[in-house]
Amino acid sequence: MGFLKIFLSILFVFTASLAALPETAVEMGTRLAKMNDDRPVFERVKARINLIINNSSGEVRFTKVLIMAAYTENMNSPVNYCERYITYFMAPADDQGNAYLSYHYKNQSDVKWAYLKGIRRAKKVTGADKKLSFFGSDFTNGEMGKPNFLEWKYKYLGDDKVTFRGNVFDCYMIESLPKTQSIMNENGCGRRVSYVEKKTLLTLRLDYYDENLTKIKEMRLVSFTTKNNINGQKVYYETGLEMRNLKTGTRTELRFSDVKVESEANIRTDIFTEQYLIQKWW
Repeated sequence: MGFLKIFLSILFVFTASLAALPETAVEMGTRLAKMNDDRPVFERVKARINLIINNSSGEVRFTKVLIMAAYTENMNSPVNYCERYITYFMAPADDQGNAYLSYHYKNQSDVKWAYLKGIRRAKKVTGADKKLSFFGSDFTNGEMGKPNFLEWKYKYLGDDKVTFRGNVFDCYMIESLPKTQSIMNENGCGRRVSYVEKKTLLTLRLDYYDENLTKIKEMRLVSFTTKNNINGQKVYYETGLEMRNLKTGTRTELRFSDVKVESEANIRTDIFTEQYLIQKWW
């Protein structure tokens, strides 16, 4: 009996020692990335978007106007969770009629479709389509919407400061590496470094590196709004993003306006299908 007590005491001390060990950089990076991915969202959103494409001289080449709706199904269930987005191009005339639909899941790969009026059909965005430009912008198809958490492995790199709207904020630096060669090739991205603000968990800056680990693009948060969702949770919702292409010198701004959320958005939940890519829903 004495031996058993001694053994249990040693086991307790050993277990407590393990529990007291600090997180590794990988463990901390994964935990922080998951917290960022799990930030509260709205169940329903409707907004107008200006996609402003600037040339290397800083002049506006195109301004594309879109209308967007989003619906998050099963917000409180990681298993059945799905963020659905549908977007329709209102202007210019060359783009009017083009549309985009995406499903973002927590536990499986995302699914995306692009409707191109020139070919009069919805095309599933798969494989190398993910690294193609999103309708002539500096964003790619794969960069529209949230990254798929399951496709990347994470590491905490340390803390850094990022200036946002004239103020300096403390941020976590989180490295994301693709889990497989296929994921890297499809996205055209071999590394990402996120600068996540410590209090809001908003990503203030996101650096993109190509397959050769050369930094090629930099995305920055321009603006956000804060409101409560239907569960009473505070949501920090991005309303402005800027993507700079370091190779070409071009820049694209993504600006939201007339943002309506929850009951004010007044959107149906049955519009997030391929059928409504060519059918009025707004």
